[in-house]
Amino acid sequence: MRKLILLSLAVLLICAILLAPSYLRYLNTRGAIPPGVRVAGLEFGSADANAVVAALNRQFSEPLIVYYADQRILLRPQMLAFEVDVSAILAEAQALETPGHLLRVWLADALHRPAVVVNVPLRYRFDAERLDDWLNDLAARLDRAPLPAQVILERGMIVPGQAGRQLDLPVSRERILATLSNPHTRTVNLAVRETAPPAVTMALLEELLQARLDRFPGVAGLFLRHIPTGEEIALNADVAYSAMGTMKLAIVQEVLRKLDGTPDLRTSMLISQTVSMAGIASANELLALIGDGDTDQGVVALNRSLSRLGLKNTFMAAPYERVGPLIRTPANSRTDITTRPDPFIQTTPREMGIVMQMVVECSRGGGALLAAYRDEITQAECEMLLTYLALNPVTDLIVSGLPQGTRAIHRHGYTSDTEGDVAAIWGPTGPYVLAIFLYRPGWLEWNFASETMGALSKIVWDYFMLTASQQ
Repeated sequence: MRKLILLSLAVLLICAILLAPSYLRYLNTRGAIPPGVRVAGLEFGSADANAVVAALNRQFSEPLIVYYADQRILLRPQMLAFEVDVSAILAEAQALETPGHLLRVWLADALHRPAVVVNVPLRYRFDAERLDDWLNDLAARLDRAPLPAQVILERGMIVPGQAGRQLDLPVSRERILATLSNPHTRTVNLAVRETAPPAVTMALLEELLQARLDRFPGVAGLFLRHIPTGEEIALNADVAYSAMGTMKLAIVQEVLRKLDGTPDLRTSMLISQTVSMAGIASANELLALIGDGDTDQGVVALNRSLSRLGLKNTFMAAPYERVGPLIRTPANSRTDITTRPDPFIQTTPREMGIVMQMVVECSRGGGALLAAYRDEITQAECEMLLTYLALNPVTDLIVSGLPQGTRAIHRHGYTSDTEGDVAAIWGPTGPYVLAIFLYRPGWLEWNFASETMGALSKIVWDYFMLTASQQ
């Protein structure tokens, strides 16, 4: 027993010898905040209570740099009645000075190891109502509702809408409080939610197109359909116009329906001449092919097919450069507006646009043409028709308003007072069909018509570019 006591005393003596320097250093460095204790991550060493109070007040009274998006705002803690509760902090820190804590500090020092640090969080008071008022005032000044897109008629364009922004009050409140109590940063980014502007709609496009059509000194008609969505714009689209060369689109379509398989060399040459040149003689030969050798019967078959497809205003009364019976339609029976169309070959912008639309949809494996003639025309034949139409060498009219390299096919026609063009265009948001017909009493100059159509075409292309950028 005596040996055990002596051994214990020896151990205690050794420990006292080892810990004595650490204890002495502890006494020399002990301040208002015990060693091994930090306040809000800050060390105060041997600072007395007054020095700790001054340091904490100085540290946390610095203003905050607050950012609302790109707006820089200064927030002084005094505006929120923000105060550090130094008494509570000192009491909590000094309560940690327990024998166990002291022993850990001394041992770590004696063994030259880092001590386990205990952190006292910052204790503070503030006026919550003032903070909420400050944030609400900031939101009232800097929040903004999203702005819709607008039409600028003078510039012929649609200006994109602007996103709105709204302060997220609960999250911003937490961020400010976290920064107020953080000794390492005085900068805070508020939580600002961005709200997208309303989607651009075709109503804006229609307004812009109508304004451009109003500048034309005659009767201008336009039909636009976006094939993926079915959205459309129709401006004077049900007015009767001379169909001219645009009817060749329907003729070639009917030829491919009539044929069973790939056209022979002679027929392929006739189709190429019809779609790529004036091709009146070749178009009449194709009508004869449709009519089993009889051009007049070809016209009858063509009209029958157009009627079956629901096109009530598109017809040929006779082959090209011949006369035939007068045919009354809803379009040419109107008394409110007239383009003095050729009485023997007529269409409307809507119906010629629909003819082109049916071809494009058929080439994609769907649409009214395949539904009406499923056993007589194929997707491959419609793809072939698009290939033929691509032979049209004219780069004026609708095509002139498109960026270089855009995939587009079209069929045009003209007389002394009327010019028409119908095109399929593969745009930024998918294919669309655009048909434009212009009538000017007396004489319509080609360059003037082409400039008008090109401007309208560019407006449409720019609209789809804008909508693509917002998807």
